[in-house]
Amino acid sequence: MKEALTKYWNSHFEGLAPEAHNLKHEFKDRWVRFHSLPESKRYPDFKSEYQEVLTRYNSLLIELFGLQSSLLVVLPEYSDSVKPTKPEKELYELFPNSQYWCSVAQHEEEFYWHLHAAEVTLNSQELNSLFRLVANDEVGNIIIVGIAANTVFHPYDGGADVILPSTEQRNELKNKFSMWLSAHPEGY
Repeated sequence: MKEALTKYWNSHFEGLAPEAHNLKHEFKDRWVRFHSLPESKRYPDFKSEYQEVLTRYNSLLIELFGLQSSLLVVLPEYSDSVKPTKPEKELYELFPNSQYWCSVAQHEEEFYWHLHAAEVTLNSQELNSLFRLVANDEVGNIIIVGIAANTVFHPYDGGADVILPSTEQRNELKNKFSMWLSAHPEGY
């Protein structure tokens, strides 16, 4: 798993560090953002709003990867140590079989993101639990990679960024889910 993810990342993301929030800037021609709630509401308050978040995330994932796809979920560990241990507590509880993948030194002196990866299927309950944590801003910097689809999905509190293989595929996805796009002229 680690080798496949490293090979994929290095060949498709031109040496860019796997920091989810930077992908939209580097791959603007293949990037699209979808909001997870109507009217660009950031956080869910009610059961029906949590259901809407899950519906939108899962609908996008099914469209991107298909129902039975094997995906890699990249999970962060934040540390002032150069030595990785395990993902953040909430993430480790969901993905106890995750494996260390790589580390990214941050701009702050002596601070690191240690990234771990877990293999999951699209229909796994762990993903819905993960999406609830993301929606509540309890965890962040999650990356879901579909190697076979050459696609990266980054859920965040308020929506999801998607990096697709081509501008054409990005445009098709935008058209299919246009009701979930931002009204901002640059797509934010």
